[in-house]
Amino acid sequence: TGTRNKIEDIEVKMGGSTTVSPFTFTITLVSFATGFAVAHVLGKVGLRESRRKFKKNAGATIEGKDHSLFYPDDHEVTGDADASPGTKEMSRSRREWKFLPSEFYGQMVRDCIICCVDCVVVRRNPLGAKECLLVERSDEPAKGHWWLPGGRIYKGETFFQAAKRKCVEETGVEGKPIQVLGVYNTFFPRSSWDNDVTKGTQTVNAVVLVYIDDESKVRLDDTSERYRWLAIDSSEDLLMEEDKYVFEQIKRMEAWNMTFEYD
Repeated sequence: TGTRNKIEDIEVKMGGSTTVSPFTFTITLVSFATGFAVAHVLGKVGLRESRRKFKKNAGATIEGKDHSLFYPDDHEVTGDADASPGTKEMSRSRREWKFLPSEFYGQMVRDCIICCVDCVVVRRNPLGAKECLLVERSDEPAKGHWWLPGGRIYKGETFFQAAKRKCVEETGVEGKPIQVLGVYNTFFPRSSWDNDVTKGTQTVNAVVLVYIDDESKVRLDDTSERYRWLAIDSSEDLLMEEDKYVFEQIKRMEAWNMTFEYD
C-alpha cells in the first residue's frame, strides 16, 4: 500500500467490538495507578491524623467494668463484692456513711480531697441523634457553670452504683452505666463550705458514661437551676464553647466509639 508518512496506532480489539489503541491503554493504566497511589497516600495521612486525634482523647475503659476491686480475707483480689463476708459488708453503704454531720463534712471539704462521680448522661432523641445532658449548677463549686450531674461517692459504692444514684437524685432519670471515661483531679477556688480561714476545695472525679431511654423525664433537684441537651454531633467549634471538662468527656467518648465501633 506504500509508505505512510503518518504512523497510525495499531488497534487492539477488545471484546470483539470496542477497540483501544496501545497508547490510550497505557495512559489509562498510568492514570489509574497514579490515582490509586495518591488515594493510598491520602488515606494513610487521614488514618494517621485520626489516630493522632483519638490517641489525644483516649483513656476510656472497657465497657461494663468500673475497676472496683474487692480484697477478701484470703487476699485473692476479685471484682465480686460477695466474695467474702468482709468485702460484702464493705460494699453496703451504711446510713452513717451517707449522711455526715454538716460540721464534720464542711471540715472534710476544706481540709481533704473529696471523691466524686460525674455522669455523662446520653440519649438518642426522637430523630436518632445523640445528646448529652448538662445541668446549670446552683451551688459552689462551679456555680453557674453548665456541668455534668454528679457528686460524692459514698463509702461502699462502686463507680457505677454512685453514678446510677446521682442520676436519680439530681436529674430524676434512671440510666445504665456503660464505662468509665476517665478520672480527673479538679481544683476549685470556692466551695459551699468556705469560712474566713479556708476557701476552695479539691475533688477527684470518676467520669461515667450513662445511657438512658429517650423518653426519660428530667426532674432536677435543688443542686441545679436548669438543664439542656447538648447535641454530641455538633461541630468541634461549637463543642469547644462548652466547659473544658464537658468537652473532654465528649471527645473521649467519640474516640472510643470511632476506635471500637461501640454505639
